[in-house]
Amino acid sequence: MDRNLLSKILTLMKQYLKEGKSIGDLKLGSLLALGHQLEAIFYYLGHELGTTLEAKKCEDVVKIPEELKNLVLEYNIGEILIKEATDEIITLNLKNHSSTRDLIGKGIKSGGNFCSFEAGMLAGIVERMTNIHCFAQELNCSMQTGEDSCEFMIVFQKD
Repeated sequence: MDRNLLSKILTLMKQYLKEGKSIGDLKLGSLLALGHQLEAIFYYLGHELGTTLEAKKCEDVVKIPEELKNLVLEYNIGEILIKEATDEIITLNLKNHSSTRDLIGKGIKSGGNFCSFEAGMLAGIVERMTNIHCFAQELNCSMQTGEDSCEFMIVFQKD
């Protein structure tokens, strides 16, 4: 459990409640601060959601990045920048996504990766597009780095 992160989030929750502001994203943050087993649950939930989104089928791996950009925009998932795309991996930055959008710039830092929901969702979306099992992992989290985006890598399973 990341007690420092939880303490900061609870302080913000108290302040926001007093000011009549929403604390929805802060509730998510507090759950993630409680333990790593929740990362697996959030990854699974994101993955399952990603497989339900209406993604265009992409038999040509070259087309995946553009279709992924379109879907992320269509569903307001965030802003995406593809850094690398091969037939084995896709590396991208995701900015303004739901796990960090309301936490950036508030002085909250996480000791570990924070965005397992988005990693799972990206994997689920690409699986739906390609019918190829894949796994996504957050490489750098804005809650650790202070940057305005998180970096993810999607890896295609090869038989």
